[in-house]
Amino acid sequence: MNWKKTISFGILLWIIMFVIISIFIAFDIYKFVWMEVITPIIAGIVSLVLAGKIKPSKVAAALGYGLSWVVIGLILDAIVTLRFNPAVFTFWSLWLGYLLVLLAPVLRVKKA
Repeated sequence: MNWKKTISFGILLWIIMFVIISIFIAFDIYKFVWMEVITPIIAGIVSLVLAGKIKPSKVAAALGYGLSWVVIGLILDAIVTLRFNPAVFTFWSLWLGYLLVLLAPVLRVKKA
């Protein structure tokens, strides 16, 4: 596992999602239920694209990347996002997004 790419892509994924959700909040559209469905899907797509740059060779490696990205996201959410929204960890959409981030790299495993 390439730890430099793993950590940098995990941070990049979190920054991308933080900016996207901040924009949705600024334009007052994050309050709609359909946005709670769309944002986890966006997180999964971004994770899928980043995993395509890594090209994991095995499912175990792909799950390692996904799990690392989830841990990085949780740490950054605990440090940063909790300051803006103390209830962030109660949102089902956050946990769905993390599930998709965990599983998306598996779809990028190279077929032998």
